[in-house]
Amino acid sequence: MSAFLEALREGERPLRFTLAEGTPSVVGRGEEADLRVAADPSLSRKHFVVKLEGGRLRVDRLSGAANPVYLQGEAKDGFVLSPGEQFVVGSTRFAFRVDGVRAEPPPQAQKTLEASEVYKDAPGSDRLRLLDLLELPELLRVKSEPEFFLHVSTMLRLAARARWVAVANQEGRILALDVAEEVAERPEWSGTLVRKALAEAPRPTLYTWTPGGAEATVQEGVDWAIAAAVRVPGEPAIVFYAAGASQGESAATLEESARLVGLVADLVGRTLSVRRLEAREGRFAQFFSKPVIEKMLESAGEPSSLEPHVAESTVMFCDIRGFSKRLEEPAGLLLEHIGDLRRAMTAISEEIFRENGVVLRYTGDGILACWNVPLPDRHHVDSAVRAALAVTRRLAEVAPQWSCGIGLHTGEVVAGALGSEQLFSYTVLGAVVNQASRIEGITKFVEAPVLASREVASRVSPAAAAPLRLGRFQPAGMGVALDLFELTPPPGDMDRAYAIGQGLAALEAGDWEKAYEALNERPAKDLPARFLKSLAEQYRRRPPKDWKGVIELSEK
Repeated sequence: MSAFLEALREGERPLRFTLAEGTPSVVGRGEEADLRVAADPSLSRKHFVVKLEGGRLRVDRLSGAANPVYLQGEAKDGFVLSPGEQFVVGSTRFAFRVDGVRAEPPPQAQKTLEASEVYKDAPGSDRLRLLDLLELPELLRVKSEPEFFLHVSTMLRLAARARWVAVANQEGRILALDVAEEVAERPEWSGTLVRKALAEAPRPTLYTWTPGGAEATVQEGVDWAIAAAVRVPGEPAIVFYAAGASQGESAATLEESARLVGLVADLVGRTLSVRRLEAREGRFAQFFSKPVIEKMLESAGEPSSLEPHVAESTVMFCDIRGFSKRLEEPAGLLLEHIGDLRRAMTAISEEIFRENGVVLRYTGDGILACWNVPLPDRHHVDSAVRAALAVTRRLAEVAPQWSCGIGLHTGEVVAGALGSEQLFSYTVLGAVVNQASRIEGITKFVEAPVLASREVASRVSPAAAAPLRLGRFQPAGMGVALDLFELTPPPGDMDRAYAIGQGLAALEAGDWEKAYEALNERPAKDLPARFLKSLAEQYRRRPPKDWKGVIELSEK
């Protein structure tokens, strides 16, 4: 038996390529393609790969292909064909042929059940007990999916009195197969019926052929087949397929079997959908607030917003001051403070989530968070600033023995999920993140709880915070100087702002005496003013060389 791929173009002689079992072949219009179709400009030089496996043909579109591959009018990146099935690229139809395999015969009768028929009361039927249905969700929880699908296949075969039952995805991968002992030949299914089930999902469709007429059946010994498909968000559809011999059974009996297949398929589909939804929600919950998760779960599959991409984001670094000293204590004493740290981190996370921020990671006694990704928030600067000020207030309530330092910066980042299917981490990368970290570090020297870059201060609304410039800083190890602003709750202290503004202007102009006098008017508890005053005092005793108004820091 030989297998072929035919390239069919209107008005041209068909091209026929012989396929070898298990050998992948690249199809395209370029000379580097294994199977070349040079006449169609819609084909890329290397467009897709075909591979013959067990009498079926696997087709996978290559990532560099310019145009889509259409199967039954729908663009697909990968699928499996049975003999006689076709797909299209550009103006070329490709047909999968196998010599010696006849075309699939049409059924003598077919019926697709309505939802009302699937769920109608049937007190006279005990072939599929209510208890069997009720235990399916629990079985899916405790069994692996292969074990679960095999259980479902066996249950359906017995209940529907079928010769065999298969569970497969729409790409043709068998998930489970249960065959009666008397069936010796390999099961074959109707590709037409499977396509019908996919189109009518989740309603089951029943096909019947002329009993005893082997020439008019898909497989000898089978004269009826039922298929029902269910769609699980983000995954290939799943098809439940049962086939058997009627042995004189009435049309009503076969419809009852179709009802059983439809019931099981629909229940399994709903259960899988809920399970996938819960799994996704659990994965998202470690990073995103509930409103953000709800919006993300509205999409089918993994949201495209999780794919790495360039976006504007406001980034926050928050570090708890005072806990690091505990790290030097013996492990037994350190353990006593872990509960306090957990309460502090929980409170900080709650304030970030309250403003729809994303908690990217915990770094011991610190938190990295961001806004405006993965979902847009046109007020992301205000949201981040409100969260930062709320964190300082909340920490004073739950852990008064500690304080915090927060750095904020906004700009373009690369945002997205990195990792594997089992474990991933949503993160942001780029210079903005590094600068936010350095700004947080500067809070240790300035002793201001919240410091922000000019980019943040220039965009924050008066209702969110009162920004006060504290100078131009050159962080250790950075070649860029940053204008930094202290953020305090609105409306701010005008007298304080005036005094610090006067002192800073004199300091940047190199008038150390005037700077000292202006800043000396502030009380000792005004820690940022005290920091600037100490600089003025230091510089009037030993003026820095080539002073350009930039405060250079030698430590991170």
